[in-house]
Amino acid sequence: MKILYLLFALFFLVAQSSAQVSNRGIIGTAICLSKKGACFLFHCPLNTVRIGRCGLFWHCCRWA
Repeated sequence: MKILYLLFALFFLVAQSSAQVSNRGIIGTAICLSKKGACFLFHCPLNTVRIGRCGLFWHCCRWA
């Protein structure tokens, strides 16, 4: 039964950390859009300039 309590605590830690990551993505996207940019996965396309980050692997880019 003690293992069940540990698994329950571990579940809440994982759920809390994933919620924080998703909030950072939402806030980063809002800031990017306010700078008149767009979010792209991994890298910015041609003719764009990186102006920030939207999330973990997302970059905020604006057309040059």
